Amino acid sequence: MKTLPDAGRRPAALSVLALTFAAWLVVPLRLLNPGMELDLGFTTSNVVFVVENAAMMSTVVLAVGSAAVRARRLLLGAVAVAGVHLLFQVGTVIVQLAVGAQAELVLGTLSGILVLAVALAGLLIALRLRNPRSARWIGLAVALVGAVIHTLWTSALLPLVSMLPYGDLMPGLVGSLLLNASLGLLGVAAAALCGWAAPMARRIGALLAAMVGLLGIMASVVALGAFGGGYAAVQVLQGLLMLTAVVFAVLAARRLVAARRLAAAAVPDTVAAET
Repeated sequence: MKTLPDAGRRPAALSVLALTFAAWLVVPLRLLNPGMELDLGFTTSNVVFVVENAAMMSTVVLAVGSAAVRARRLLLGAVAVAGVHLLFQVGTVIVQLAVGAQAELVLGTLSGILVLAVALAGLLIALRLRNPRSARWIGLAVALVGAVIHTLWTSALLPLVSMLPYGDLMPGLVGSLLLNASLGLLGVAAAALCGWAAPMARRIGALLAAMVGLLGIMASVVALGAFGGGYAAVQVLQGLLMLTAVVFAVLAARRLVAARRLAAAAVPDTVAAET
């Protein structure tokens, strides 16, 4: 795999991993939700079903960030994660069809399969396409399509579809769904920008990650009273991981700037030596 020069590739990859782990903490947040009693039956409380759906955002973020950084090890790890996740979703929809699950549940799993298939396609393009510039651009674009579909569907459209059979929407529901969708899109954008090999892109990505992280820490104050101390602690940890990604993204941008300055300074010296 041919790669483009990027002096900040390693800290950029670490920023993507920090964002991925932050997104994965949705899993314990879902498990710590009051009233959640997990089982091993064919229900919506099945532990595998809950975990695989809660972890969707982390897989999507990892795919987008990996395609942007285009580091071989990170891409291979992301391909493995997305591939295994896709297998779990395929197994879930087979069980759902066999037991006659509700239409919205089957639709949600099918959308997850579509998202993971698109994200996996983006990763494989980024990994296998020979031209490094085309591989990065096309791979990231395809992965982003999957990420946007997932975020809009799970954060806004699917809850609305699920509520339609029950009559009018709850007051404030649409605003809450739009807020969740916006935060999800900001997280995806942060992963793409923190990984992209351009100083300004990484700085903007760091800013977006900082915004989402700080909002998460602020939300933990409300969660403390509503959901308990454990839930709030995980939210704080999630915010801190987002802020860790900020540090790595800024470092990646600085290393890239420093490398370009050294390269620019070396050009006059090379010209003088040749003359």
